[in-house]
Amino acid sequence: MTSLTSEQLLAAADQAQKHQKITNPGVLTLLSHINRIGATSVGSDEKKSHMLTELKSSIVYYGCPIVFLTLNPGDRHSPLALYYAGEEIDLKTFDPHLWASSKCLEAVLDNPLGMVEYFHTTIKAIIEGPLKHGLFGEMRHHYGTIEYQGRGTPHIHLAVSFICESAH
Repeated sequence: MTSLTSEQLLAAADQAQKHQKITNPGVLTLLSHINRIGATSVGSDEKKSHMLTELKSSIVYYGCPIVFLTLNPGDRHSPLALYYAGEEIDLKTFDPHLWASSKCLEAVLDNPLGMVEYFHTTIKAIIEGPLKHGLFGEMRHHYGTIEYQGRGTPHIHLAVSFICESAH
């Protein structure tokens, strides 16, 4: 790739600002490389664009999702979350009233790997259990994105397709 001058970059920026096609092949190559790098960066516009393309492709292939879910496992009051966070508790006799919400949250946030394991296990159990085996019919496909809330705990947005029996 040849070196780009500031004038070439400014001309391309001007074209983009005017919603015109960028004509400089060197700038197009540079943008392609930036897009490729950005597509691997969580939270980047390029990554979101690639995820949107994946979602659209799954809709074309599997059909429109029937159910949209946001799953947010209750980490503040869950004995499993505390267990994954490394707290010494008896899951069978756990009394949530003996743990203040702030103490639970502190324990969970002090062990981010434990929180990720708890989240992954819980979401996998929900997908592999009630969703895959009949809550809304036989699951055909699911696509989800994980986001983190302000307090640092994850939640997932899912689009789920099910096999629909056609009425005869």
